[in-house]
Amino acid sequence: MTEHLPKKDLFAYGGLALPVAFAGLPLYIHAPDYYATEFGVSLGAIGVVLLALRLFDAVQDPLIGTLSDRFAAHRLKIMIAASAVLIIAFAALFQPLGPPLLWFCIMMLLATSAYSVLSISLNADGAVWSSDEHEKTRIVSIREAFGLIGLMLAVTAPGVLTQSMSAPSAFFWVSVMLMAFMIFAMTPFAWWKKRTPLGSQPNTSSGSLWQILKTASAETRWFFLVYGVSILASSIPALLVLFFIRDRLDAEAYAGLFLLTYFIAGAIGTAIWRWVSTKTGKTRAWAISMALAIVSFISASLLGAGDIVPFVIICALSGVCFGADLVLPPSILADRLQAETREDRAAAHFGVLAFEAKAALALGSAIVFPILGAIGFVPAGDNDRTALIALSLAYATIPCLIKIVALLLLWRGQSRNNAPQTS
Repeated sequence: MTEHLPKKDLFAYGGLALPVAFAGLPLYIHAPDYYATEFGVSLGAIGVVLLALRLFDAVQDPLIGTLSDRFAAHRLKIMIAASAVLIIAFAALFQPLGPPLLWFCIMMLLATSAYSVLSISLNADGAVWSSDEHEKTRIVSIREAFGLIGLMLAVTAPGVLTQSMSAPSAFFWVSVMLMAFMIFAMTPFAWWKKRTPLGSQPNTSSGSLWQILKTASAETRWFFLVYGVSILASSIPALLVLFFIRDRLDAEAYAGLFLLTYFIAGAIGTAIWRWVSTKTGKTRAWAISMALAIVSFISASLLGAGDIVPFVIICALSGVCFGADLVLPPSILADRLQAETREDRAAAHFGVLAFEAKAALALGSAIVFPILGAIGFVPAGDNDRTALIALSLAYATIPCLIKIVALLLLWRGQSRNNAPQTS
């Protein structure tokens, strides 16, 4: 009989994704733009700092996952402590008390480390909660739906607040909102955590990235490769979206509308792709979403000043595809862990996913920020046609080319897995 988890438990578990996501978007999207425009920090310097931090994550995130597995009995206490660190570091990031670049480096390290502890542990709990493959997708869907609500709040809050106050004041109140959201979400999560047996046993294996990949199956390693390339394609537009809206479309006043459209469409997309995956399988549904993402997003490179309606449409279509990236990869990995009886290492494997997501943002920063800086692009500056065309190519064309590579890798991996059954 198919297991069916109670909604109240799903909401208690998934609700924690709201404050985590609420913190994540300003960290990865607003903070670089904030330091570039408020303090004049160069894009090249920001890109170098982010790359250095992500190299550190290559060791840190898998280690966080391994320690989370090893001390699974104390995971709730660890997550509560991480939530406190995240709140403090987030608030301090937007109120620098020292040299801006150094402060950016230190506070981003603290905030993103705490963010990793929370997201890795939350994903690991979801992966081992149920043994039913459709319930695994349901768990991820509920969690990511709350995450999208957090993203939508993070999109609207700074824009609304900056209408009546300075950016530093606005992000102070965003920090207060983060604290409130975290308290309200952690309370039911702790209730769920204490009453729900998850069945995973402590694991004492090595926590290095190399060791995790070495001991993983060939199929899991290929999955990590596909996910890494795919998330790199998604990270570049995320890094450049505020620049593109303000400097290419000349539509900064509509930034909230664009991002809100994208995330609302993403929420709808999580339900759509969950249904599609039950009909076609999760891997095939993921491949279909990649193809649609490429088709819908490539035309953004042709947009110019005033193209508001076309960009809203692109945001809606690509947002639906984004829903697949939220739901399907974590569910696929959870299935792999169950099939290989490696659920005791769930957090370590999700640590690899967390590292890949942050490494993609850093690699994307290291690729596009120095290039745009060398061409002469200046955020909120007087940019010539060449700089704006370069921004469009970096924002839309390059990510679509990378996504094509991810789709081909996914297709190749699926064909290779099915080869023995082919007559």
